[in-house]
Amino acid sequence: MFSFKGRIQRLYWWLTSLVVGAAAGMISSTVESVAQSFGLGFIDPETHAFEPAVLLSVLLSVIGVLNVWINYALTAKRLHDRNRSGWWLLAPTVTLVMAIAFAFVTLSLPEGQREPWNTIGIIFVFATVAIGVWLFLEIGFLRGTQGPNRFGPDPLAGEQGSATAKLP
Repeated sequence: MFSFKGRIQRLYWWLTSLVVGAAAGMISSTVESVAQSFGLGFIDPETHAFEPAVLLSVLLSVIGVLNVWINYALTAKRLHDRNRSGWWLLAPTVTLVMAIAFAFVTLSLPEGQREPWNTIGIIFVFATVAIGVWLFLEIGFLRGTQGPNRFGPDPLAGEQGSATAKLP
């Protein structure tokens, strides 16, 4: 789950991504609930939201980073199964960071000076969505390369081989 090497099949990607995401959500919720129960934080008077103490914020951040790492590793292996480099994961990440950067630039400028930066930011938002949809379809619904490829053996080869061995 932590390595970026090798190939995995769609079913493994779907199940592992869902289980890891659900586990990260449950662990984070449990940590926040326990922290709130024991008073390890404070209620923000303006938003009425619970703000955990610094140590708990660090723990929640570690959980989040671990979740992202595992999902990037799984997605890279799915891309490998499609005979694509895991570096394709940088495309939506970079376009999202650029969209956020242009949003900050736009909001920091006076009203009359925002226009060229606003348009560029919107283009990056559309690029992020388009790349994200392509990536989701590519890894979630399209079959991997049959047989070995430059990233390793076919993860379905063992299952297919046993199925054909059973034929009369």
